Amino acid sequence: MVFFAHLVIADHQLLSWAARCPPELAALFAESERHPAPTCIPLDRNLTEFAYAASVARLRERLHVQGFSADRAKADLAEVLAGWAKDRPLDAFRFSRQPDVHSIEATMRQLLAMTFKEAWPQDISEPSPYALPNALSRYMDPRSLTRLLLEWTPDQHAAVFLDLSELTGPGVDLDPTHPLAGEARAGQLASLTQDAPLLVLTEGPTDARLLAAGMEVTHPHLQGYVTFFDFAAASAEGGVAQLAKTVSAFIAAGVANRFVALADNDTEAHAGLANLKKQALPKRCRVLHYPPLAALKTYPTLGPYEDDPVPADINGRAGCLEMYLGRDVLQSESLTLMPVQWRSWNPKLRRYQGSLADLDKRTAQDRFLRKVHQHHAGHASGREDWDGIRAIIDTIVTAFD
Repeated sequence: MVFFAHLVIADHQLLSWAARCPPELAALFAESERHPAPTCIPLDRNLTEFAYAASVARLRERLHVQGFSADRAKADLAEVLAGWAKDRPLDAFRFSRQPDVHSIEATMRQLLAMTFKEAWPQDISEPSPYALPNALSRYMDPRSLTRLLLEWTPDQHAAVFLDLSELTGPGVDLDPTHPLAGEARAGQLASLTQDAPLLVLTEGPTDARLLAAGMEVTHPHLQGYVTFFDFAAASAEGGVAQLAKTVSAFIAAGVANRFVALADNDTEAHAGLANLKKQALPKRCRVLHYPPLAALKTYPTLGPYEDDPVPADINGRAGCLEMYLGRDVLQSESLTLMPVQWRSWNPKLRRYQGSLADLDKRTAQDRFLRKVHQHHAGHASGREDWDGIRAIIDTIVTAFD
C-alpha cells in the first residue's frame, strides 16, 4: 500500500505525494501551526493525526516574499503547458484538448468556489478536475503551483492543510512529533547561507569599489561568489562607526547571507569595532581587519615630533586600504613612498592614528584604477605589486575557517 501526503485547500484535496512531503512546502508552515487533520479526508484508525494548517492569505504572503508572485507562477505554468504541447502526449493526462493558462484558471476557480461534494464529478467517465493539479505537479515547482491554487481560491480566510497523517503508517513511519516544518525551514536558511554569495561590508563605497576591482585581477574566479556591499545603491554613509551600525542592523534583521565586516587595519578602526568584536556574533558573521603586511613594518612616517620621515611599523595603526594597493602605487615622483602622517592619539589603545594626506590618498586610488585598467587591457608590465590586495582577498576567503 502506498501512503500519501496531501495538500488540502478549502476542503479540496488538490495535491498528493507518495510516501513523502516536499520540504519546500513543509517550510511554508510553522511548528506553531500544527493542527488536527482535515475532516474531508477519512483517517484510518491505525494512523496518527499529523497536519499543519494556515490560511490562504497567510500562505500567499509567505510565498510572495519568497518571490513566488501570481505573475511568476502563471509564467511557470505557461512554460509547462508549452512543453506539453511540444514534447508530451496529452492523452497521458486525459485532457480532451490542449489546456492553456486561462482554461486551467477557469476550471480551478470554478472548482474552488464549490464545496467538495458539489465538485466531485458524478460521471466517472469524465476526467476529474482534481487530476489536473497532480498532473501539473510533475513538472512545476510545488511552490509555484500552490501559489496559483491559492490565488484562485475565492476565500482568503479558508484553511490550507498539509496533511501528513498517512505518512505515520507502516512503510513510512513518520514520527508525528517530528518538527518537520521547522526542520524544512531551517534547511532552506542553511542552504541560502551556504549557496548565496559571501557579502563583504567595508568602511565605505571607495573601499568596496577598489577591492572589487582588485579581486577581478587577483581572484577573478571568485566573481559571483564574493560580493561587496553597494553603499552607493543603498545610500549608506561610510566610516567605521557606520560599519559597526550596519553589522548590528544585519544581525538584528536576520540577514541569512554569510557576511564579513572588513575594516582598515588602523587605530581608528580597531577602536571603532572593539565593542562589536566583544559580542557573541552569529556564525554567519565575521568582523575582521585588513591583514598585517610585511611591507608595512618599516614604512616612512611623519610626526608628531619629527619633520623628516621616520620608518615605523604602521600595521594596526595606519593600515588604511591605500596602503594595500601596492608599493608601485604608493611611490612618489622621486620613487620615495608617500609618507604616513601621525595624527590623533588614542588613549585607550595608547597609540596614534596615522593616514596618508588626502591628496596622496586620491593619487593612490587613481593610480590603482589605472593599474587595473592596464591589466585588463593587456598592458601590464609584470612588475605590478598586487600583494596587499591578494592578502586582503585571502583574508576574506578564509574568514570562516
